[in-house]
Amino acid sequence: KVNEEVIPAGSFLISLETNDREAANNLFGKLSVGSIYLRDYSNFETEKLVMPRIALVESNFHDMDAGWTRFIFDTFSIPYTVVNPGDFEKTDFVKNYDVVLFPNENKSILMEGKYKSKDTYYVSGYPPEFTKGIGTEGFNKLMSFLDEGGIIISWGNSTELFIGPLSIKHGEDDKEEFQLPVRDVSKNLKLDGLYVAGSLVNIKLTPGIPVTYGMEEEIGVFFRGKPVFTTSLPRFDMDRRVIAKFPKEDILLSGYAENEQKLKNKTAAVWLKKGKGQLVLFGFNPQFRGSTNVSFKLLFNSLLLKKIQ
Repeated sequence: KVNEEVIPAGSFLISLETNDREAANNLFGKLSVGSIYLRDYSNFETEKLVMPRIALVESNFHDMDAGWTRFIFDTFSIPYTVVNPGDFEKTDFVKNYDVVLFPNENKSILMEGKYKSKDTYYVSGYPPEFTKGIGTEGFNKLMSFLDEGGIIISWGNSTELFIGPLSIKHGEDDKEEFQLPVRDVSKNLKLDGLYVAGSLVNIKLTPGIPVTYGMEEEIGVFFRGKPVFTTSLPRFDMDRRVIAKFPKEDILLSGYAENEQKLKNKTAAVWLKKGKGQLVLFGFNPQFRGSTNVSFKLLFNSLLLKKIQ
């Protein structure tokens, strides 16, 4: 609290030289950002921020959502490196990256390099070097990254990679099997009559957690009806926090939906911990086509999560 004004958790503290103040005022004015000048901040609990090294996973199957993610990162000057699924086996994620980000993409394309619908695979006409998936060894490398304290961010269809049985190899003959305390119940809801034709829906954010710092308690996001999460009691070295859930009423903001009340109190986004590793799973695209500005910050805050030592 400064001069009766509360400075909320998640605020940014910028050190300025005396002659920088005018330039800072001009910048804050353009950004519509409120500012308070302090002579002393020794009473504040602060954490130094460092831009993470981001691996942005992009397939070669007209990956539009990855393209929009790149557009947002380029617009906001966020550095990243594109990693194709076929490069996972030769990529040292532990050494070279802090965050691995999976935009909305089909699991079979990511893992196998082929699109699967129900029980049918559709093979592209691309050369073989462009159609290789992550594969078992590549995914083992990703799980080792998580085990070493890496952060994984995923939304939409790609979240299926992290639902269900998983494993981490600790050696040639030592494999740890586990399942994160989260499930996707969207198929059951669809059978029960839920239909969302790509619409703006209302979600309620959990205040006071790092992923929601600086945000209102309710926002609108673009949602296509899946995934929808439920969480369970975490075991052993795991934990979970609901980032956002659908409200009890007034779910649909704009667009078309049937039986949207089936979403009531269901989880729309979740933070998960496994050992030192962290995952953030969104049931919606937080950067949808560069147009849902209010939810960009959920992605940006996720990029800045503090690593668990």
